[in-house]
Amino acid sequence: MTSEHRESLRLPYQPDELFDLVSDVRAYPKFIPLISALRVIRESVVEGVGELDAEARVQFRFVRESFTTRVLLDRPARTIKVSYLSGPFHDLANEWRFAELADGSTEVSFWIRYRFRNPVLNALMDASRSRAIRYLIERFREEAARRYTPVESGTDRLGQEA
Repeated sequence: MTSEHRESLRLPYQPDELFDLVSDVRAYPKFIPLISALRVIRESVVEGVGELDAEARVQFRFVRESFTTRVLLDRPARTIKVSYLSGPFHDLANEWRFAELADGSTEVSFWIRYRFRNPVLNALMDASRSRAIRYLIERFREEAARRYTPVESGTDRLGQEA
């Protein structure tokens, strides 16, 4: 069975900064401990528009897997779309959207759809899907706080209403 998850949150950073953070796939192993390695295989990106293929190696407890994705970057539209190329999934896709709010902060919309080939892995992921996705989003939030200065607005550093 294919699983999907949608998440939307407000962060006190500029949309282009958050676009840059998510599109900086080479840095993922530095701030997402589950990703033990990542390499860009092919890249055709000019000024935030284009695509790249990346192979990620993930490790969590007894599970070690590698998979390859295609990342479509569209800075003018402030979207990042990821599609599956190879690895342990039957299906994997996700999308990030960054919308500027009136106060200069950003509404981040995140969507993911996945299904592992291995039904045991699929069941394990489904059992902890919300926790796993929140873990990943929190790593991005922490990295944004490390890299960028919050905009002056009615949100605190965690994106919660002040």
